[in-house]
Amino acid sequence: MLRLTLAQARAHFGRYLAAMLAVLIAVAFVVATLVLSSTATAGVTNSLAGQYRSTDYVVSDLGDGLQAQRAADAVRSVPGVRAVTTDVSTPVKVTAAGSGKSFGAATSVAADADLRWQKLADGRFPSAAREIAVGSNSDLPIGTRVAVTALGETTGPDAGEATVVGTVDLDGTAQRLDGISVFATAADIEAWTDGQASREMRVAGGDREAVAGALAPGATVITGAEKAKEVSARFLGGSDMLRNVLLAFGALAVVVSGLVIANTFAVLLAARTQELALLRCVGATSDQIRRSVRIESLVVGLVASVAGLATGVGLAWAVTEVAGALDVPIPLDHLSVSPVALAVGLLVGVVVTYLAAVAPARAATAVSPLAALTPAEAKPEPVRSSRLRRIIGVTGLIGGAAVLTAGVLGKQVLVAAGGALVCFVAVVLLCRYIIPPAVAAFGKGLGRVSGPLGELAAGNAGRNPRRTTATATALLIGVCVTATMIVGIATVKASAPSALDEQFPIDVSVAGDPGSALPATLGERLGEVDRVTAVAALSSGEVSTAAGKELTVTGVDPAEAAAALRVPITLPRSGQIVVPPELLEEWGARAGEPIDVRGAGTTRSLTAVEGTEGPPPLMVREDLAAVTANPAVDSLWVRFADGLTDDEIATVQKEVTSLATDSVPTAEIGGAVAMRAALNSVLDTMLMIVVGLLSVAILIAVIGVGNTMALSVIERRRESGLLRSIGVTRAGLRTLLIYEAVLVSVVASVLGVVLGLVFGLAGTASVFGVDDLVLPSLPWLALAATVLVGGIAGVIAALLPARSAAKVSPVEAMAA
Repeated sequence: MLRLTLAQARAHFGRYLAAMLAVLIAVAFVVATLVLSSTATAGVTNSLAGQYRSTDYVVSDLGDGLQAQRAADAVRSVPGVRAVTTDVSTPVKVTAAGSGKSFGAATSVAADADLRWQKLADGRFPSAAREIAVGSNSDLPIGTRVAVTALGETTGPDAGEATVVGTVDLDGTAQRLDGISVFATAADIEAWTDGQASREMRVAGGDREAVAGALAPGATVITGAEKAKEVSARFLGGSDMLRNVLLAFGALAVVVSGLVIANTFAVLLAARTQELALLRCVGATSDQIRRSVRIESLVVGLVASVAGLATGVGLAWAVTEVAGALDVPIPLDHLSVSPVALAVGLLVGVVVTYLAAVAPARAATAVSPLAALTPAEAKPEPVRSSRLRRIIGVTGLIGGAAVLTAGVLGKQVLVAAGGALVCFVAVVLLCRYIIPPAVAAFGKGLGRVSGPLGELAAGNAGRNPRRTTATATALLIGVCVTATMIVGIATVKASAPSALDEQFPIDVSVAGDPGSALPATLGERLGEVDRVTAVAALSSGEVSTAAGKELTVTGVDPAEAAAALRVPITLPRSGQIVVPPELLEEWGARAGEPIDVRGAGTTRSLTAVEGTEGPPPLMVREDLAAVTANPAVDSLWVRFADGLTDDEIATVQKEVTSLATDSVPTAEIGGAVAMRAALNSVLDTMLMIVVGLLSVAILIAVIGVGNTMALSVIERRRESGLLRSIGVTRAGLRTLLIYEAVLVSVVASVLGVVLGLVFGLAGTASVFGVDDLVLPSLPWLALAATVLVGGIAGVIAALLPARSAAKVSPVEAMAA
């Protein structure tokens, strides 16, 4: 039987192409995802390991600068230690005339060349005070004078101007897109931070225990390799989630391919019914026939999986090339193909193919040899369907809907997702009772347009619920998930700006240096910018309460502020102070009670008003001026016109930023308008990526539709011959089969879109809440295009089976 099985596989290799293609695509997707994940991990580790490549040990928890210096001196005396350096780092703001501000990190350059990991691209390394080198991702030329300010810590007395003396090559490192990279002497960074910088010692040579013994208690010693892995894990914190998301799409492709493979083997075994019957008649047992089919599935799975491995590695390589050209944040310079990725891909392909062939193999041996030798049409399933299937489907649908509703009302995303999954599985189980009647209903409309062939196609599609459901299920899965993402992202785009407005109701904020006033004319000039509708001037001052609580209060003109805010917040009136609820609770005060506010020797009693969470305490500007000796305007709120496009927003924001930084080079520009535009861009990109990923499942589903149509052609050979004998032309027969495929595909696509509409709206409602959900103008065009693509997929899938059916002569078909 083994020789016969292998001979059959060689003789009818073309029959397996559809199944092999489905397996190849699914395996390639999984392998590409795993290879890219390991490539990202290796790339980040390699780029970060540059700092630790010549480092044997890394010492942390060194204490202050003096303690770190003592530790370095002690380690230098350890036998075998060749070099020691203490890396000092801090986040910084770099300001250059004409270039605005850049934020990044400053790191010290090791004096010992053995431990200096930076590669010089131009100029020289800093060796004296007030000299810096910058990363190659900066546009600051050598000789530029800049102001360097440490962030988050006390600024030391030596902070101020520095001169760029060199450029460090950051190509192939994770830092190249991390903001500006500044490299300076350790003494300068210690001065900038007043001794509050982060410190880490790197050691070359020596013994780990001896190094640890030379240090004060509390210091931690690990190897350079361990430190590189630790930093890589922090950098790649979100990549595991991305990998898991991609693998979820890969699992979807595997499930769809399993359905396609099962249909493919059903097609193959239907074509070989008489051949298998003859084998049974000459002595082959049912077990031998089933074993033969399983061996065929293993061969098909193995060959297709190996091809899928090569294709997946090739796709991963293509992605790394594109990523290198686009300068993505994660280094993907060298492809890392792990044995685990290859083993998982091979196992997935072989196992799925084997399992998918089990049911067709059992069905092929369920008929007696004599019955199989008798020419007969495949009997349609009885109208009375499985009671168990109905019970499970209806129960699952009701229970899933209840869980989905609970998740939406409780804003529990995972609960809602679980309910949606149960609902979807229930709908798939009930498809046998949903799709055929729906096809019949659609077929009536088609019959009115296309005549008898359309009516006959509808009758054929509804006559065999099993075949029709099998054809629709694979496509239904892909279309449903695609529609869910389209509707979900459209709803997020409509709801997220409102949520952002609640948290960040200011389009653009302009803030000067603390304690410094903005130019008096800046607000007026910003108000003259096209598409700017309101500008509010704010002041701030330091005050204290009678309980001794010191705080910074913002002074506003209530009318100006209300016009500049996207959503209303509680604003003060004269004689009031608006205090966030958490501060009221901290002070032990209540809304409506008087609070004595002191500042600059003056005290004023103001009525407390409970405000919203987030903003600082607010007072009317005149009240604040009376308490704090007329504070100057030091910030502005700017509101843009409603309904602007992303391009218009970018144009207005650029003009506002230019005016502000021209007047005050160190101005801080903030606000939510850029976040809204960035969110839309991210969502649009996500939609393109997701639809691209789902196209893999839809492509496999198209193969499934073609395979099931091929099974239909085999089962109805005599019917096709009879139609030809009574006058239906070859073109008519092809049209009949294409109509049937289109009917099933369109019905599956419409059902998928309806489910996707429900799941998409429910999913976003579980995130934002029913009350905060903004129903968008649903993307009907995109959803209609999804249905259209489903119909076109049906046409494409039916072309080859229809052509094959039309080529057989009527006499040959009826004699089959």
